[in-house]
Amino acid sequence: MRYSTRKWGGAIFGVTSAIIIGYTFYMWLTGQTVGFNEIISCAIVLSAFLSAITWGTPDDPDGPRQDEELGRHITMKSAKISYFVLVVLLLLALAVDKWLFGRENTTLLLVFSLSIIILPLTEWLVSRQYR
Repeated sequence: MRYSTRKWGGAIFGVTSAIIIGYTFYMWLTGQTVGFNEIISCAIVLSAFLSAITWGTPDDPDGPRQDEELGRHITMKSAKISYFVLVVLLLLALAVDKWLFGRENTTLLLVFSLSIIILPLTEWLVSRQYR
């Protein structure tokens, strides 16, 4: 039985993700401080896992490849969807912060404002290349 690079990568990153996320969850349950390093580590290994199970490789065409037309279409569509999801999540974080603490988080408000501007600014900059 032959396993593809994609499946091996997915298995390795999946186990790594489970270990790191499980340990972070254990730290949280036992009352230990869960900080920047733990949260970023979880995000990085989960991102690597999702990438490993999504994309094929040139020598192992199991799944779409990022450099093919389908891969570019998937990347463009998912980038736009994730942008809008992120903007909504930032808005919800602002609302929760206001509701829980009764004040505006200036840094979060600034990041939310920038998130509203990023897409039109990027579209304008890219459109300048085609003029």
